Amino acid sequence: MFLKLLKRSASLDDYFYCVPRLCLGAMGYWPSAVRSLSANLWATTNFIVLFIGVFTELHAGFTALKYDIELGLDTLCPAGTSAVTLLKMYLIYWHRNDLQLTVERLHYLLYHTNKAKLTTNKRNIMGASSRLATGLGLTTFGMGLLTSTTYNLKPLFEAWISHRHGSRFVWRTPFNMTLPAGLLKFPYFPLSYIFTAYTAYVTVFMFSGCDSFYYESCSNFALLLKILQEDIKMVFDGLKSKVVSTAVEAERLEEELFKIIKRQNEIMEITTLFRNCYITMTLAHFVSASMVIGASLFDVLSFSGVGRFVYIAYTIAALSQLFIYCYGGTIVAENSTQIGTTIFCSDWHLCNPKNRRLLSLMILRSQRPITMAVPFFNPSLVTFASILQAAGSIIALASSFQ
Repeated sequence: MFLKLLKRSASLDDYFYCVPRLCLGAMGYWPSAVRSLSANLWATTNFIVLFIGVFTELHAGFTALKYDIELGLDTLCPAGTSAVTLLKMYLIYWHRNDLQLTVERLHYLLYHTNKAKLTTNKRNIMGASSRLATGLGLTTFGMGLLTSTTYNLKPLFEAWISHRHGSRFVWRTPFNMTLPAGLLKFPYFPLSYIFTAYTAYVTVFMFSGCDSFYYESCSNFALLLKILQEDIKMVFDGLKSKVVSTAVEAERLEEELFKIIKRQNEIMEITTLFRNCYITMTLAHFVSASMVIGASLFDVLSFSGVGRFVYIAYTIAALSQLFIYCYGGTIVAENSTQIGTTIFCSDWHLCNPKNRRLLSLMILRSQRPITMAVPFFNPSLVTFASILQAAGSIIALASSFQ
């Protein structure tokens, strides 16, 4: 199914939030105002499972820091990711009505409002944007799924190697958690192993669903703004470089401009609604990712062996997640400011003074871009570059003391 979505033959409506629907729906957290009892029970069960996993993992990590820093960091890094995922689960459920409203309004604006004016150029723009959002979502989900599966199979692989060499092996769970001693012995150990492994998949499905939901929403906001630019071009293409001289022509142009302004206002309202839902999640995501990057750099510079490669992978994964948020914020801001450029490059001088004032107001509004800003920073590629620069400076400074 998902390989089919990556092809150009798939319909545009099939791409709409397909990855978030898969990930969040599997855990019972797809935003919906009307929920069945079974969906609520399944969502609550997954929340409790992850809560127990986060609590026991944090306890094990802080305990390990007293005698083994490497083991402590190896425990706290996935625990931090799981803790932020737990927060995302709560906030997704808390804002489910607003998020459902966002999805419904985006679907209406994309696939109903533009249905009558869906030109070949618009269809190409929508197709490219939808395929990119689906591809990034599947990539994030696939990387998380591969990482969790590798962690879950690692103890089994080590046990098999030890058995082949005839040595005694101590069974361990995939992740270091503080569990009762009785649960770490047979016959209960397989259940503990399955429970520990399942907490990793809950984390993967939830953070992949939340992150892809964020990026796809940003992609749809940017897509609406691109379509708005195409509509502005179509309005002026209809003039055919002819001065608007009659009252009928001026009235028709004014009516089209008012429709565009109304849609621009609606896009801004939806963006604000979505941004308010994701403020806490975005802030927590950046804070946790910064902690993971800091811990990873400490491990890379302080230790050697396999642990160094594990933390390099952690750093790449954290930066890739940050990139999704920063790139999503960038495309929204850039396409909102591009509206002013589109108007300025059109034949605005053919309009009468009243319509020129409307166009001037639209240009002024576009100079203040629509952003996904949260307290203290604005997710953008500039922010992402600053994070990379700071990380590089830390590595260079620490290397100079070795």
